[in-house]
Amino acid sequence: MDWSLGIYITLFIGLYFEVFLLISFIEHQPAKKTTARPTHFPRVSMVVPCWNEETTVAGTLDSLLALDYPKDKLEILVIDDGSTDKTGEIVTAYHAKHPHIILHRKENGGKYSAMNWGIEHSSGELIGFLDADSFVAEDGLIEMVKTFQEKPEMMALAPSMKVFRPRRMIELMQQVEYTFGVFYKKMFDNLSAISVLPGPFSIYRREVFEKIGLFRHAHNTEDMEMTFRMHAHGLKLSNAHTAHVYTTVPKTTWKLVKQRTRWSQGFLQNSQEYSFMYLNPRFGNFGMVVLPFGLIAFASALYCGGYVLLHLGSSIINRALDLWATRIPPHLTAPHLEWFYLNTSMMTFLILITLSMTFFAVYVGNTIVKNKLTLKSYLSYFLLFGFIAPVWLARAAWGALRAQESSWR
Repeated sequence: MDWSLGIYITLFIGLYFEVFLLISFIEHQPAKKTTARPTHFPRVSMVVPCWNEETTVAGTLDSLLALDYPKDKLEILVIDDGSTDKTGEIVTAYHAKHPHIILHRKENGGKYSAMNWGIEHSSGELIGFLDADSFVAEDGLIEMVKTFQEKPEMMALAPSMKVFRPRRMIELMQQVEYTFGVFYKKMFDNLSAISVLPGPFSIYRREVFEKIGLFRHAHNTEDMEMTFRMHAHGLKLSNAHTAHVYTTVPKTTWKLVKQRTRWSQGFLQNSQEYSFMYLNPRFGNFGMVVLPFGLIAFASALYCGGYVLLHLGSSIINRALDLWATRIPPHLTAPHLEWFYLNTSMMTFLILITLSMTFFAVYVGNTIVKNKLTLKSYLSYFLLFGFIAPVWLARAAWGALRAQESSWR
């Protein structure tokens, strides 16, 4: 059996979808940021769920205090979900100087329960959520409010996410990945099919929770489940691409794999619960395009990772057998380029086209968020991502098959 046929199929599907998104980009290019101010300032409640965030919560609160927004229209609710470190003490010190920062302590019940606690104790017309390891740009809230006023039919908004001060190769890899994600988020917005409202700085109208209920545990991916539920109930959501938020990312490969395993497994398990939306025209492009492609991309990445691993293992075993049979060590020569022997197979062209389109998508994302991407960032992404991603996808698939709960940290 020619296993390379599967590679051709996945490359063609990936190219088809990327071309589809690029056409969407050409037809609906993102609007540029303006200096216009909102016509009025609604009351906003920012909820910060915390669990042992003593190293980052101060920076998060500083970013909220620096928001360009009337202080009498902004309340900040910090929900301490049973922290055992100094998170509560740090927030208490902030409250002494800034009374609109309110600390709520509760027993540990998970992030979703902390978010729900914040909703129930908030007073804002708009309710936002900011992870305690993320930092919103000074004009981030203004840009969100402007988008709500420009699009009154929208019930929730997602920002553009950037990596906070990337230094290590694993962080630089994620910097490019997040920039790529900015492009995808905006193109999905063009299709009215955003797939997740991320924890860092997503904002909802209060009536969302009045209509469809509060957050659920949802396999440790409560933000994804809420997005699915909004689509299921016909509530519209959008991307405020001019609102930027910075988030800290895993600094080690193992922490990254654990985080992405949780995200990917959450996608599989939430997809199972919302399977009625797949290929159902009632749910527009979200059900007809984004959800099916997400599942196909998941399976394709696993297939490609297995294909590469199989061929690499086969090559190593064959060389070892040759060495054992002949006792002749392999002859190593310096690499050199001979144009006559250049691989001109269809697969080579498909891979090159796919890489070129990926570069272009990252470029488009970078025009939106103005990341300072370096050559080291690109090299980190293209050298590491393809090897690490299949690991978390395989762990997620195995966890979903076993109906096992993914770990948070």
